[in-house]
Order: sequence, then structure tokens, then C-alpha cells
Amino acid sequence: MTGLAPATVSALVADLLDEDLAEELGRGPAKVGKPSQLLGLNACSRNIICVDLSDSSVLRAAVVDLAGEIIHRIEHPFHGVTGERAVAMTEEAIAEAISAAPARLLGIGVGTPGVVTPDGTVVEASNFRWFGLDLAQRLHDRFGLAVGISNDANAAALAEYSYGSISHNLMVIKIGTGVGAGIVLNGQQYYGESFAAGEIGHIAVEDDGPRCPCGNRGCLETFVSVPRLSAAIAAGEDPHQVVAAAGRRLGLALAGAVSVLDVHDIVVSEYGLPLPDELCRAALASLRARTLPGLGRSVNLRPSKLGADLVLLGVSVLLLSQELGVA
Repeated sequence: MTGLAPATVSALVADLLDEDLAEELGRGPAKVGKPSQLLGLNACSRNIICVDLSDSSVLRAAVVDLAGEIIHRIEHPFHGVTGERAVAMTEEAIAEAISAAPARLLGIGVGTPGVVTPDGTVVEASNFRWFGLDLAQRLHDRFGLAVGISNDANAAALAEYSYGSISHNLMVIKIGTGVGAGIVLNGQQYYGESFAAGEIGHIAVEDDGPRCPCGNRGCLETFVSVPRLSAAIAAGEDPHQVVAAAGRRLGLALAGAVSVLDVHDIVVSEYGLPLPDELCRAALASLRARTLPGLGRSVNLRPSKLGADLVLLGVSVLLLSQELGVA
């Protein structure tokens, strides 16, 4: 398939075996001549340190193997942490995870809210008051390891594309403190010209709505974030009505994206969301009411099945792709 000579393949395989990245799986089917040797990725040979900063109340970190199995978990309270203290706590969690890793390390992956460039600079993460922060370089200097930094919704899209979806065109809606979307088009992640593709949380869905931290009024995330939904329900509002209203606004925001991109597979990160199935049904009905009938009928909008590990798995995929090219 590669066009490489058998001797070259043997030399490359020998290097992979020496590095413990590949392992022998036994003999292949009997053929004329020498039987083939089956090989596979040795998932236990390396660990990835993964960090999820998408929940403003809890910092999550994990040690993950090359097959996406979580070996060790870490959680620390994170409410209200910003600026340099947020960086310091991230570094502390990484150091704790490194000490728990049983294998050699492939690198460190971090999923964070905000606009993030492919080289790991956080252009803007207002929740943390990070602006122009070269987080990848900071962590590389501290730990001496390869580092990958991703917007949390983009990381969620990588996880869903790798572990949960069969579509090459996909949107993953990450609802937490804010709302964002990760987009995969033709099997490739789409970032946009200024690396801000998927910032649907700041689409205005109500002209006279509440003031958003971004400065505008009526942004989607002022209505649909987990803290706002939970607070409304805790205040005594009917959960079904709260979720239905949130779903209608989410569908309104998604209708334009679906009409432009013609993406049929939309997955909602359900971790922490009240009544996620009802939210998805309401959002889908709202989307279909605002798009061409043939287009709307083709859309499948569902909760993710990957739970709280969506971002952790996504940044592990980022490191697999970045360092080994196997994601």
C-alpha cells in the first residue's frame, strides 16, 4: 500500500518494535511462502497526560493510554480561579498526573474554553482572563514534553469523531459554563480564519436578552449554559419548560450553521445537562422549523455517549495525531 520495499518496511517495523510502540500479534493467514507477522499498536507503551478545563467548577486531569483507556483520574475544585493561578493549578494537576503514570509519556494535552491557535496559544479565554497566553510553550518549558492545546469544543469533536461517530461531517456542541461547537468537515477539523469557528455561544438569539460577558445582549450561552439551566430549575421553575426553552434557542442558533455547512450529524455533550434527551428533541424541532424541509429532516441531533470524558479523550486524540499520526 505504501509502495515501500519489503526491506524498508522491515527496518521501520524494527524501529517501532525497539521503541515498544508496536507489538507482534501472531502469524497471519497461511499463504505461499513465509507466513506474515501481524503487528499492532502497543497501547500500553505510552501514556498521555490529559487536562480538561471546560468546567469552571472542577479541573479534571487523567492519565490515558494510546487506546483511549483512562488509567488514573484527578479532580480539583476550580471555581472562580483565573489568571496565573489557573495556570499554576493546571501545572500542579499535570505534575500529579505525571507522578501516577505507569509508562513513558507521549505528551500533554489540554482542552480549554476560548479561542486557541493550532500552535497552542490561547488568544482569548475570558473566563480565565487569559489573553495571548502561549500555554503550550509554558507547559513545554515546565515539563519538557510535547504539548497540544485545543479549544474544549474542538477537543470534544475529536473525541466524538474518533470514538463515537461514523460521519465524516460532524458538529459537537459543548455546553458547560459557556457554549461552543467543534466542527469536522470531510474528516478534517475546521478552525476558521481566526481559529474561532464554532463560537455559537455568542450568536444573539434574543435582541433584548441578558448582557453577556462578551458585551453583547441575548447571546445563546446566557440562556443555555449548564449553570443558568441548573439555577433556573433550583429556583423552582419547571425543568421541562426550562429545557424546552433552551432547546428552542439552541435550534435557532444551529439552523444557520446547518444551512451553511449542510452537516447532518450533531452531537450535544450531555454531561451536567438536565434532561439532555428533551433538550435535543426541542433543539431539533426548532432547527427543522427554520431550515429547508429536506435539509432539516436529514439532521440527526443527539446527546453524546462519552459522558464526562469527552474533552479528556479529545486531547488524547490530539496528541496521538500530533506525535504519532495514528488518530
